[in-house]
Amino acid sequence: MGGAAAIQTRQLIGRLITDNPLLPTGSFLEFTSADDVGAYFGTTSQEYLRALFYFGWVSKNGTAPQKISFAHWTDADTAPRIFGAPGTQAIGTWNAITAGSFSLTIAGTSNTMSGLNFSGAANLAAVAALIQAAIRTKTGTMWTAATVTFDPVRGCFNFVGGITGVAAISVQAGAGGSDIAAQLGWLSPNTILSNGQVTKTISQVLAYTSSMSTNFGSFLFMPSLTQAQIVEGATWNKAQNVEYMFTVPVTTANVAAIQAAVAQIGGTTLTLSNLATEYPEMCPMMILAATDYDARNSVQNYEFNEFILTPTVTTDTDKATYDALNVNYIGQTQEAGQLTSFYQQGVMQGLPVDPSDQNTYANEMWFKDRAAADILTAQLTLPQIPANDAGRLIILSVLQADIDAALRNGSFSPGKTFTANQKNVITNITGDPEAWRQVVSNGYWVDVQIVPIVVNNITKYKAVYTLVYGKDDVIRLVEGRDILI
Repeated sequence: MGGAAAIQTRQLIGRLITDNPLLPTGSFLEFTSADDVGAYFGTTSQEYLRALFYFGWVSKNGTAPQKISFAHWTDADTAPRIFGAPGTQAIGTWNAITAGSFSLTIAGTSNTMSGLNFSGAANLAAVAALIQAAIRTKTGTMWTAATVTFDPVRGCFNFVGGITGVAAISVQAGAGGSDIAAQLGWLSPNTILSNGQVTKTISQVLAYTSSMSTNFGSFLFMPSLTQAQIVEGATWNKAQNVEYMFTVPVTTANVAAIQAAVAQIGGTTLTLSNLATEYPEMCPMMILAATDYDARNSVQNYEFNEFILTPTVTTDTDKATYDALNVNYIGQTQEAGQLTSFYQQGVMQGLPVDPSDQNTYANEMWFKDRAAADILTAQLTLPQIPANDAGRLIILSVLQADIDAALRNGSFSPGKTFTANQKNVITNITGDPEAWRQVVSNGYWVDVQIVPIVVNNITKYKAVYTLVYGKDDVIRLVEGRDILI
């Protein structure tokens, strides 16, 4: 079938980076419901509580987040681990085994544990102790200091190696007697095998998780970060050039210092979060994940959205303080005795050249991804894109479809009023003194040029497009004059 779409666009969902050992080192998982998150991490976990908040919000367009992802961060050297598949373990089943066996391979060394007799085990903890004792008979601290425990909450047997550091782990069925690897829950599709790993810096985990999958639009760290770590994460994100939104919680105690440290780093958004049991820093993440860019007039103003959260700003004095810092918060206002709380102001850190509004940043993130995916699809589905006027028109036609989508969903805004300085900037970028009129009337101006480049002494050609568009601005304040005659 000719012309079939080949490249998918990213889902701009939230990615939460956690140090929970239940998520294997160097991995990520995606979930489509809070129930699924609870089934994996447990319903008392912070992952589940955050997922409840995330999936429970519905936008004013009637849309809601459809997916969430979690990525593992090794914030301390860790040993190889096994979390057995949850299930029903009965001591009677184990008592019937008198010659159990299974094999483990850790860091390239394989050992078989055999002749395991559980007939006298009084309970499942005793079963775990017998398995641990068998493992500890092997040579090397990885084995002699290993632990095996039974988790009565998940109903599984867990293993932790005796040494931290890089070490792959795998399980094999027993070679003689009664194979107990499956009985342990260590050969199930629901078994969690987590390799040993050394500590990863913020930049390392972000680079690694994005290399595994770019299918997210915003990210945050669940463990508390130091100010230096926040700056490192913000700096890495800034270098990605409007690809992800970094959401950071701050408190009244640290907001001034952290804001000063990231004030000039675009792509970072700070939200006042004083309660450990609430997650207002997730608000922009949820709004982004709930935006359906394929729908008409679907882009959203990130301010004036209500969440079930405790207000953190209730006075004009505090509002002025945090507004001056471009720090977001759940603000409470009162009209006719009715208290209303909503997310304010929907802004980001950065220099004047960086997008300052969360909605503008999100819309540009979406457009860049769609344009990249559609251009790559054209490269894969067409015999060639020639380095001439015909190729230029092909690139323009691909971009036009993306531009039409941006006009439809509201990311591009025709009919805006530009200052003299903005008109001059458009003229300088385009080289066309009338280009600003097209941006005003149509909402955009676009051009493509074919440019030769030399790579490894070989002349190649690239298409370079320039797009100038009126960004989607929103009304944040309404003032009126009531004049009685």
